[in-house]
Amino acid sequence: MNSMNSIQNPDNVWTPSPRRWLVLTLCSLLFTLSQFFRVSNAIIAPRLQLDLSISSESLGVLGAVFFYSFALTQIPLGLLLDRIGARLIMSVLSMIGAIGAFLFATAHDMPTAVLGRTLLGIGMAGNFMGSLKLFTNWFSPRKFATLSGVILGLGSIGNMVAATPLAVMVNAFGWRWSFICIGIITFLLAVVFFFSIKDQPENMQQEGSKTRTSPSPAMHHIRLLITSHNYWVICFSTFLRYGIFVAIQGLWAGPYLIKGLGFSPVKAGNFLLLLNIGYIIGSPLSGWLSDRVIRSPKRGVLIGVAIMAWSIYALSKDWCISNPWILGGVLFTLGTFSAFGILMYAHIKELMPPDMSGMAFTGINLFTMLGGAVVMQVMGVILDHLSTAGEAAIREYHLVFFYAFLGTVFALVIYFFTKGRSRQDRSST
Repeated sequence: MNSMNSIQNPDNVWTPSPRRWLVLTLCSLLFTLSQFFRVSNAIIAPRLQLDLSISSESLGVLGAVFFYSFALTQIPLGLLLDRIGARLIMSVLSMIGAIGAFLFATAHDMPTAVLGRTLLGIGMAGNFMGSLKLFTNWFSPRKFATLSGVILGLGSIGNMVAATPLAVMVNAFGWRWSFICIGIITFLLAVVFFFSIKDQPENMQQEGSKTRTSPSPAMHHIRLLITSHNYWVICFSTFLRYGIFVAIQGLWAGPYLIKGLGFSPVKAGNFLLLLNIGYIIGSPLSGWLSDRVIRSPKRGVLIGVAIMAWSIYALSKDWCISNPWILGGVLFTLGTFSAFGILMYAHIKELMPPDMSGMAFTGINLFTMLGGAVVMQVMGVILDHLSTAGEAAIREYHLVFFYAFLGTVFALVIYFFTKGRSRQDRSST
């Protein structure tokens, strides 16, 4: 099978439906919740340690279980998205996430909190991959990288809510009531999504036999994916790249700013807000550059990861905290160029047939989220090991950030050896 030719579908196999903007809006809202839940522990970390009486290592475990459950859900998710459809899968999983939010909010011990975070990870596991699957049906394939960046940028509002707004909510109502409120919103949005969205436009359903090929057997898709050298290189690269970024963004930046630098939770939230604003800007920027300027997802990833590595290196140095403007600028830069990693999904889409897009996306996302789980937990173990006075100080955080810099450089180097589309393939789109 020529996978390159199979993805070059005509741009207008059906008339674009105006309802595609409703699809984009609701998908973005669900993904916003996913982004919120995955990084929300950063601001409430000190309160979690106090309320649950847990160490830095246990805090790392509590942050990581979201990503472990999220990652393991990717294994059946790709097949389910391709066979059942994104509408039902995303709706059911989001309701499970709402239950997890309620359970986490009422937890008074570590096992209950772990169970709540586990259900949250399962519940949020389909929101991004399902959105990408819906985009392949509702939008032109020429806009895929741009749309991927747009939803990542819009969804990153959840990261912003998990910074200063969450800190303000927690100060006013407590972290438990804050999570109960977000859980209610999650449940209601899942219901609206189920009754408002279809897996594909009406005219595509009517002309499906003409415009869509019969799905290949699942085992053929799995074999095609796991025998691809590029798939494994992309997977390992995103394991390191995203794992390192989300470990900093989603957990350890909070304790670093609050305990290491002595910031108040609201002030720490303001600095995390800069990081997340950068991420929001970088997400659509990366897609636009890939589709319109450099016309290559691979090149976009290389640019983004290189600057991301420099930003993490800067965080490991004392001069970065000598001035709040420098620290804010470094965090903003880290957020902006870390977002370029979203182009890895556009990259794998170039290399695999369209009727296995769900499996290809979730195959990459499995290692993306495993990276978040493993790196977040490993950082907690390292910080506990380095700390001599019970709590990590600035020196320990800087050393951990330097290790993160080395890991990011390694991800950049190995990604360089992936295959990109030929110049002829790029010009044909």
